[in-house]
Amino acid sequence: MDLHPDALVRERLTRFAALVRASEHNLVSRRAREELESRHLPECVRLADVLPRGEQRVLDIGSGGGFPGMVLAIVRPDLEVHLLDATAKKTAFLAAAAQELGVHVTVHTGRAEELVRGASLAGGFDVVTARAVAPLDRLVTWAVPFLRPGGLLYAVKGQRWAEELEAARTAIAKLGASVVATPDDVHTPGDDLADLQPRVVMLARVS
Repeated sequence: MDLHPDALVRERLTRFAALVRASEHNLVSRRAREELESRHLPECVRLADVLPRGEQRVLDIGSGGGFPGMVLAIVRPDLEVHLLDATAKKTAFLAAAAQELGVHVTVHTGRAEELVRGASLAGGFDVVTARAVAPLDRLVTWAVPFLRPGGLLYAVKGQRWAEELEAARTAIAKLGASVVATPDDVHTPGDDLADLQPRVVMLARVS
């Protein structure tokens, strides 16, 4: 499968996958390493395609091995991408990989609920992304405070996204956010790439 129509982007994605596999750290599971090109990279590329265009300041929470944050930075150089993870060995890998690939990112090490207390990060992002980080009721409490008013959270979820969303309704309302879109709004029946379409619950910070 061609990961992207642009040759330079494809090359960087291929090199990034090789770096993930070669790392001595446990960045992703064994199964995930086997499915990088068939599942994880294409899903993140598709997420990159749906993010807002223009000079957007993006924070990826729980970046881990770089999915989706590093992929977003590779595919969308128009974005100002920040990567956040609590594990120092993972953020060190991300910083080194970005330098080797010639991709600009800003890397933050720490827990989201602690870093958001800093004046430089709180309310400072147009977009927050998170993929397989935490149940939605917990994720929104970490993610929404990073957003400016009108900013968007793109939460990539699993098959039980609807149950998670229902459980998070109270937290979403308390945080002054609202649901903008769910996977039901973007899923295209009969799409031959439907399995690679990320299940995104999209929220907006209203206040």
